[in-house]
Amino acid sequence: MKGSFASVAPRHTLLLAAWLALVVLLIVFVAVLAPPENSNPTPSSYSAESHGAKAAYLLLERSGYRVERWTLPLNDLAGRADEHTTLVLAAPYFMNVSQAKGAVKQVLERGGRVLATGSTGGMVLPGNQVAPYPSSTAAECEAESDGFGAIAGSGAVRLRPAATWRQTRPSQRVQYTCGGHPVVVAYRFGKGEAIWWADSGPLENAGILHGGNLSLLLRSIGPPATTRVVWDESLHGEETQAGLWSYARGTPAPLIWIQLAVVAALLLFSYSRRSGPLRPDPVTSRATPIEFVQSLGALYQKARAANTAVAIACQRFRFRLEERLGISHTPPAGPQRLAAAAAQRFGCDAALLERDLRACEEAALGAPVSEKRALALVQALRDHEEHLYKRVPANPNGGRPLGREPAGS
Repeated sequence: MKGSFASVAPRHTLLLAAWLALVVLLIVFVAVLAPPENSNPTPSSYSAESHGAKAAYLLLERSGYRVERWTLPLNDLAGRADEHTTLVLAAPYFMNVSQAKGAVKQVLERGGRVLATGSTGGMVLPGNQVAPYPSSTAAECEAESDGFGAIAGSGAVRLRPAATWRQTRPSQRVQYTCGGHPVVVAYRFGKGEAIWWADSGPLENAGILHGGNLSLLLRSIGPPATTRVVWDESLHGEETQAGLWSYARGTPAPLIWIQLAVVAALLLFSYSRRSGPLRPDPVTSRATPIEFVQSLGALYQKARAANTAVAIACQRFRFRLEERLGISHTPPAGPQRLAAAAAQRFGCDAALLERDLRACEEAALGAPVSEKRALALVQALRDHEEHLYKRVPANPNGGRPLGREPAGS
């Protein structure tokens, strides 16, 4: 089945299976090490965790309130707020407090209501009187009603205060206390009303149904018929367009796309390598003359065999010269006889040729010779051969010229 997955070699199939097993193990490993459900303390209306506020948001939506999430800068809301607007600031992030103060003040001045929770929520409100809770460890308490206002009549409220309100103005009315410390405060500012809770517990998913927590939330927001609830998420760092994918942020879910991309790349690689055009690998000849010479020279150099190199060159030169002069190879002729015959036949310098032949034979017999001297002797024999070749380009008997090797030798 050429061109199909059936042509994949068994070793490639094994490799792909190993990668898939590794991806599965990675998914299981990340799932096991994922942060626990209650690790995020932010009371976000997007979150369904224990400290999230998604249940409160959906409850308001189904109770007839006009409720919406706000992810734009609060300055965009401040200019459109009126007496029917209730802005919910559930434990905003500390780094966003300073930039929100002006907008919150403008909402109150235009007659809106602001519900802020936690110590950072109190910092956003004008007339801020937030102070750390006196207890070293913030424990859950059942707040006691203080007064006869609508908010104070919410019933038994349970929360875990981390801050308290220092009451310094008569207009700032305490609604609930824990151990004598104000934990729920309401006061007028401009045309609007500011409400502060020491803790976001009454609107969180895990605490909204405890005692009078739900009643406290509804009374703090206002009547459903005329109230527009704006639940701010911009101070939680949410993006302008939050959607379903926002639930996956901060979880290992985005890693799934990386793992799927790796698997797809492996599938494509294993298939394309077996289904593409087949081309033979280029064959590089390792027997070129220059490489042979370099290898032979390196071998002589490593063995320190300069005498051997001179002996081979001398033997080759003598054999070719004796063949050219018609002198018998056995017994070998001496340097003087070869030089005299060459001078008579080819007109070369007999003394110079004799001297070089004697030096080469002495080196061949074992006389000490350096690499530099050996190279000079071999070059000298080559020069004699070139000179003889120029003088007589062809053998009168039809043989090859001196200095030329037959093809393939």
